[in-house]
Amino acid sequence: MGFHRDPEAMRRFYDGFHPWYRFIEGNTGRSIARGLDLLDPRGDRYRADSVLEHCCGSGSLALVMAPRCASYAGRDQSEGMLGRARSRWAARFGANSRPPFDRENLLSYEAPPLPVDWQVIAFALHLFPPADEVAILRSLWKGARRGIIVIDHGRGFSPLLSLVEAAEGSWYEAYRRLDFGTLASELGATLRDEEVAGSRVMEFLRPS
Repeated sequence: MGFHRDPEAMRRFYDGFHPWYRFIEGNTGRSIARGLDLLDPRGDRYRADSVLEHCCGSGSLALVMAPRCASYAGRDQSEGMLGRARSRWAARFGANSRPPFDRENLLSYEAPPLPVDWQVIAFALHLFPPADEVAILRSLWKGARRGIIVIDHGRGFSPLLSLVEAAEGSWYEAYRRLDFGTLASELGATLRDEEVAGSRVMEFLRPS
C-alpha cells in the first residue's frame, strides 16, 4: 500500500509548495500546449466555446486556452496555487484584466444548471483515488455540453516520474491502469485517447 495524501493534505501540500512550482511549470506547460495543439491544430476549434477548468493549479492551461475560446474560468482548491495563477494571468494579459480563477473542492462539484461547453482537467486527475477519478469524470460529464478534455501523464512507465509521484502522494500508478474506455462507454461518450511526447490527451465527446 503506497503513501497517498487525502484531498485536504494535498491542498496543504500545494499551499506550501506553490513558491517552487515555477520549476515544474515549464515542463507541464509545454505538455499542455502540445496537447492543445493536437486537439486544436488550427487554433480555432474552441473560439465560440466556454471552458471550465478544474484543478487549474498555477494557470498553465489557462494561459494557452483562454486566447483560443470564447470564455474561460479556472478553479482550484489551493489558494497558494490560485495566487500564482492570478499573478501569471496579470503578467500575460495585463494588470487591468480580471483573473478568472476561484477556489473549489472538486469532490464537491455539482454541474451548473447551464453547463459549459468543455470541462477540462490537466495534470490533476492522477492525484485522486480511482473511485474518485470515475466520480469526477461522471460529474464533469453532466455539466459538459460538448465534452471533457483530460491532459495528464502518459501510460508508459517512468521510474523517475513514479518516484516523484510517490513522494507527492498521488495515485499515479492506479491512474495508469484505469479503464477509461469502459467509463466512456457507460457515459455514452466517444473517447479519443492519444499520447503526445509522453503525455496522455483524452477527450470524452458527446454525440454530434
